[in-house]
Amino acid sequence: MTVQLTGPTDRDNELSMMGVYTPRYVEDPYPLYRRAREINPVLWDPTMGDGGAWMVTGYEPALTTLRDSVFSARRPQWDPDTHSPEQAAPLRALYSQLFVTDAPDHKRLRKLMTKPFLPRAVEAMRDGIERGARALLDAVLPRGGMDFMTDYAMALPSAVVCGVLGVPVEERELFWKRILSWGLLVDEGPLSKEHPGYHLASVGKYMDFFREQLRRRESERTDDLMQTLADAWADGGFTSEEELLGNLIFMLTAGQTTTAHQIGNSVLALLDHPDVLARLTADPSLVPYATPELMRYDSSVQLTKRRPVRDVELGGQTIRAGEEIYVWMGAAHRDPKAFPDPDRLDVDRPRSQNLALGHGAHYCLGGQLGQLINEVAVRQFVERVRRPEVDRDKIHRTETPTFRGPHSMPMTFTS
Repeated sequence: MTVQLTGPTDRDNELSMMGVYTPRYVEDPYPLYRRAREINPVLWDPTMGDGGAWMVTGYEPALTTLRDSVFSARRPQWDPDTHSPEQAAPLRALYSQLFVTDAPDHKRLRKLMTKPFLPRAVEAMRDGIERGARALLDAVLPRGGMDFMTDYAMALPSAVVCGVLGVPVEERELFWKRILSWGLLVDEGPLSKEHPGYHLASVGKYMDFFREQLRRRESERTDDLMQTLADAWADGGFTSEEELLGNLIFMLTAGQTTTAHQIGNSVLALLDHPDVLARLTADPSLVPYATPELMRYDSSVQLTKRRPVRDVELGGQTIRAGEEIYVWMGAAHRDPKAFPDPDRLDVDRPRSQNLALGHGAHYCLGGQLGQLINEVAVRQFVERVRRPEVDRDKIHRTETPTFRGPHSMPMTFTS
């Protein structure tokens, strides 16, 4: 159920980004982003964060915030030392995940996890990903309909990421139950604050799931990333069990959900632009060139957060050390100073640096793999599915701005 909140108002240029949690902006947040950017691309919002935070909606200040090491990715609200003992273990796992660490820990962790995501290793997965996409479509095409997300957009990255990590894909029902809690905690919005103890306990159960997976490797070695990380832990590469478990959770969860949502967003964008869909259907070889624009147009990760380690100026505003910054990548992608006519899906748009996969030291570790899965999924879809239709009233979306995309999308078609 969507949280009912008071939306933003134009009175006296007042605007609250808390409006992103209302049904109107869950469906389409871009008008809200535009209004915030027009007031100020670096805007103080007293309703966000714990007592107020800075909203960065302009492309240049967003790029600066993501690439400059003066802006820390740390989340002090997750510091286990400030919470009760029963919440300490899941918080230590969250607090040590790659995307919220700074150097030197970030560099150490990234080095441990990089090998499967190097360009040559990713390209070697292409044939398998294509076979997987074809098999999923083979299963649904005779029916003339599917839930696009469950049957295709989620199933494909789930199989790939489970394969890389070494998690039995048939056990995905066990961890999918925990993914929602992780996403809400990362978002830190109203939904996560309703039952924080429940969500942290869910992360604790997620940790138990991976403890069992690691225990199995004590008697039988496997050729996968989890075995590599288990060996690194034995050799002292991880500082604690919670650090290892937290990053296993991060890779399994983020790798699936963001890619699945991006596939859903990409196909929805094509359905909203039948001229572009017709062009890609006529020439599927254009899909790789269109993929960056699809990711810019409606990215599955809309928001991340930073805090400066010292006072700093950003976009003409003085931001004090420790003040929270919300970096709205989705808003930056619609900044007309960076992307002319930004609300138009233009697959001929000159390639530029979009922020869908982050930037700088925290550029998405599995970004190249995620982009490949998205590219293959969309290409197989336009090649094989004809006259796809969705009922907008039956689409159910995620209700957090951090992770944007449908989680249910009934579709009819002909093959």
